[in-house]
Amino acid sequence: MELMYPWIIVLCLIFALVIWFVKFNKKEEYTQGKKVANTNFIKDTPYYKQKMKKYKLLSTAVCVLSGLSIIITSILIARPVTKDTIEDEKYNRDIIIGLDVSLSEAEVDLELVKKFRTIIPDIKGDRIGVVVYNTVPVVFCPLTEDYAYVDKSLEKIQTYMQKVIDNNNRVPIPILSDETDEAYECYNFFYGGTVSNSEERGSSLIGDGLAGTLYSFPDLKTDKERTRIILFATDNALAGEETISLDDACKLCKQNNINLYAYCPTTDMNEYATKDLIEQYKTSVTQTAGGKFYLGDLDNMSTQIVKEIKETKTTLLNENKKTYIMDHPIVFFVIVTVTIIAMIIIEKRIRI
Repeated sequence: MELMYPWIIVLCLIFALVIWFVKFNKKEEYTQGKKVANTNFIKDTPYYKQKMKKYKLLSTAVCVLSGLSIIITSILIARPVTKDTIEDEKYNRDIIIGLDVSLSEAEVDLELVKKFRTIIPDIKGDRIGVVVYNTVPVVFCPLTEDYAYVDKSLEKIQTYMQKVIDNNNRVPIPILSDETDEAYECYNFFYGGTVSNSEERGSSLIGDGLAGTLYSFPDLKTDKERTRIILFATDNALAGEETISLDDACKLCKQNNINLYAYCPTTDMNEYATKDLIEQYKTSVTQTAGGKFYLGDLDNMSTQIVKEIKETKTTLLNENKKTYIMDHPIVFFVIVTVTIIAMIIIEKRIRI
């Protein structure tokens, strides 16, 4: 325990000394009344001696209690506290899910998102984000530790994919008789930012999607030690002109120490996934980026990815020192209250 304002104790002691000096360092003078003569006889009586003994005892008790009250009160004013400094360090990873949301991937994406939602509880503690891409990548959910928000974002993607599947792999167009927020959100999800300039550049630009996911990490250039993970999914069916190829994007992952975990559907799962495209995809991921490649089996993918993520190191996200101050006035308040009550009682009995 310590005092927040110890200088108050000094002030109170000076104040007490001043009072004592004024009270006890002056000569008593008789300014009024008359002196009583022949008091020696009275002072020698047992009754008088008993009363004076009691008076001196009670007077001393009052003085002691008064001094104690001043000391305890000064301690209360000086604020007795305990301070506890805690170093708050948070170690975790940054994980971004990069999802190809071209219509050819709708059925696979639906199952992927379901799996990703089951993975989230196993990787709590890490920051998670979602990037969706087609012609261009868009951050759908920024990196966050709000796992309810991440799950809500994935749930929306799951809903949109289901609507496309139910509409024969076409995006439902909202009509005036069905103007709901969800209908417009679904339409904007597919025909909003991710297909910008698709008339000129095409769609399913895989390299751009991976590079965009990569550069969605904060402090990429300044914090080289941060553990960063990309969970990337596509059928690798390029249908346009990329700004950066998949292989070059994988090189960037290698240069920036990104842990890349890539998924691809089999030819049975997606008609656009050919053996050559799968092999090219696998080569870029495993050899160029030094990442892990998963094909087809979603259950195996989700199990292995969680295992791999947990085996990667965590890095310090932030370090904060917090000082907690707790006041302790109760004991001193009780003491000063008891002394005041005791002085009141003694004062009543001190009269002789």
